[in-house]
Amino acid sequence: MPRLEVAMETGIKSNLRKLSLLSLLLIASVFNPDIWLPAVLSRNQTDFLQETTAIFLSIIIEAFPLVLVGVMVSSFIHIFISDKTIHRLLPRSSIAGIACGSLLGIFFPLCECGIIPIVRRLIQKGVPAYIAVPFMLAAPIINPLVGFSTYLAFNSSLGMLLYRLAGAFLCANLIGILLYASGTKAAVLNPFTADYGCCHGCGCGHEQHHPGLLMQLRDMLYHTCDEFFDMGRFLLIGSFFAAVIQVTVSRTLLLSVGQEPVVSILGMMGFAFVLSVCSQADAFIAAPFAASFTPGAIASFLIYGPMLDIKNVIMMFNAFRVYYVIKLILLITIIVFLLSLLINQLPYLCLREVLALA
Repeated sequence: MPRLEVAMETGIKSNLRKLSLLSLLLIASVFNPDIWLPAVLSRNQTDFLQETTAIFLSIIIEAFPLVLVGVMVSSFIHIFISDKTIHRLLPRSSIAGIACGSLLGIFFPLCECGIIPIVRRLIQKGVPAYIAVPFMLAAPIINPLVGFSTYLAFNSSLGMLLYRLAGAFLCANLIGILLYASGTKAAVLNPFTADYGCCHGCGCGHEQHHPGLLMQLRDMLYHTCDEFFDMGRFLLIGSFFAAVIQVTVSRTLLLSVGQEPVVSILGMMGFAFVLSVCSQADAFIAAPFAASFTPGAIASFLIYGPMLDIKNVIMMFNAFRVYYVIKLILLITIIVFLLSLLINQLPYLCLREVLALA
């Protein structure tokens, strides 16, 4: 395809992304239940919309800065790090690569919202999906900020912290090994949203020329803007659905099944999926349930939520092919569920027990 046609097509896609996100933001800004709806809706319906709006805005305010950080890191990788450099840094062993990918969150403490643009860019750069996906799943959990918040939320006890970190590492590695064992070479990125060319639409590819630092920084900002608008519209849609479901699902239903070894795990996994809260804050939500739920159910909430929730699943569908997202959802759900059942069979380790064992 000629460069001019590539530039025109890229420019049109970029403008459509910006227009769709700005339209959603405009609708959200003027939609105030207190002003527009009391005359036509009942009091209960108005309360429902007010609560939905409050939860929706809280999710957006929490997630948008993290998405912005994620797309900035993605753009930095796109502009400043070449394919050859990434391949040179990858471990030669596939198993070692999966393990390293699971531990990269220690150096990239990002939430699940900001990790998807980075993973998409790494796969575009040639990183195998079986290494990039474990990074996507484990990084929102295995990082210093989440570890510290979990430690504080559970009254400085190491038990749930160990379950969460070890469980996330094991789950991410198992999924990476299964993806590697499947041996598929099919493309996993969504062909309608993947951007393989130059960020400013020239179609030239950054590997073929060496612009100055200022030009590279300008290209990085352009690419950050385009990718932010691309991911942001799906974050808005996912956050809206998460808010609606949170308002409609009763939490008393969860408490009624708290001590059931199987149903409690499924209930907390569903709760984590619906809640769609940042991984750096979810431990404080789970901690009050610890007295009513089994340890496996609490661990499933802390592990499953950062890997799968409404908003990041919608963002996954934007980044990956549909069949691949469905495959990941099934693998994550089954492995987290089985791992949580195993945790229920283990003693809950408090700080004194860990020190005694040491």
